[in-house]
Amino acid sequence: MKTFLLSAALLVSPLIAHAEAKPWFRSAGDYMAHRTERWGVPTDPNTKILTDGTRFDTALGKRISLLTWGDEEFHKAWSFGIDGGMLASLRKESRNGSLVFATHTFDGFFGAYVSYLNNGWLAMFRTAHLSAHLVDNAPEIGDSVSYSQFWNEFVVGKTFPAPEVVSHWEVHLQGSVGLNNTSTPKGRQPRAALGISGAYALNHNGKLSVLVSGDALRAGVEGQKNSYAMFLGLGSLNRPGSTIRPYRVGISHLAGSDYRNQYYQRKQSFTSLEASTEF
Repeated sequence: MKTFLLSAALLVSPLIAHAEAKPWFRSAGDYMAHRTERWGVPTDPNTKILTDGTRFDTALGKRISLLTWGDEEFHKAWSFGIDGGMLASLRKESRNGSLVFATHTFDGFFGAYVSYLNNGWLAMFRTAHLSAHLVDNAPEIGDSVSYSQFWNEFVVGKTFPAPEVVSHWEVHLQGSVGLNNTSTPKGRQPRAALGISGAYALNHNGKLSVLVSGDALRAGVEGQKNSYAMFLGLGSLNRPGSTIRPYRVGISHLAGSDYRNQYYQRKQSFTSLEASTEF
């Protein structure tokens, strides 16, 4: 718990103190890169720490808009970009009288996309890859499992109210469907996701807001169960005019299949403290 609180403080304290007048999102492309992320999903390209005091998941990643065109002040725009990240999942345990951290998995993921924004509607076509190296060295694990996918997906989302409207609250709905081009273990088409998130500002600038989100995911892998991610906590209201770096701190819960664990074909549950941000 002390480790999480210290790490969360290091992540969040400079973010809350950020008081520049310039908006965090320099263009509609930056806004679309952020808006299409689902922070509760393990392969989301952002920076986060999740822990229940025994298991520690840390991730570093970002989605970057490389080119934006047709930008009409967050009303309409096109964008091309890339994303990527890596995640390590560790578990604290005792071995031969010593305290060690057994590596559950070390993952890498990346993608490229084209996105379009129109009056609060978002559309994205993305091609991506995930490689999860399940290198468990826990005593009960004899060998590891290969886990890798290349896929294409189409993402659609809608934000209420539209991003060009000044608001102290928002609700965002987003869904995706895709096909695994290659998959290890064997794929089972399609892959899909559905999520909803909401925010309500507690102060006039949205630097402190109540946040809630929920996501359901189908990995498109033979034998893998559906997974469900939920979050409740505090963070920033990330509208186009926001001048603060996006962040959130609170309680996260993952139920169902967890590819970050060697036993990804089993139903599991992981409730943790979470601190997430963007760089």
